[in-house]
Amino acid sequence: MPMIKGRKSEKEKFAGGLYTTTIEGFIPTNGRAIQAATSHCLGQNFSKMFGIGFMDEEGKKQLVWQNSWGFTTRSVRQLLRPPSMRVNC
Repeated sequence: MPMIKGRKSEKEKFAGGLYTTTIEGFIPTNGRAIQAATSHCLGQNFSKMFGIGFMDEEGKKQLVWQNSWGFTTRSVRQLLRPPSMRVNC
């Protein structure tokens, strides 16, 4: 399945994150695409809210930088389906 990489718009990105990248699986038989996976750069927004940090080499508390990844079940389904059934997604 061919993949197309991209970046989500401000409206589509993960709420509270800095940005979201994505790969879309292109289904050539019907011209459709499925969201295959996403990666969210959360920055330090959530570590500020929840106090998630660490002590650096100088003994100062620092906030962590976080990210999140996801691989969709739709991608797994498409990979496991026989080619003749992939047109129905």
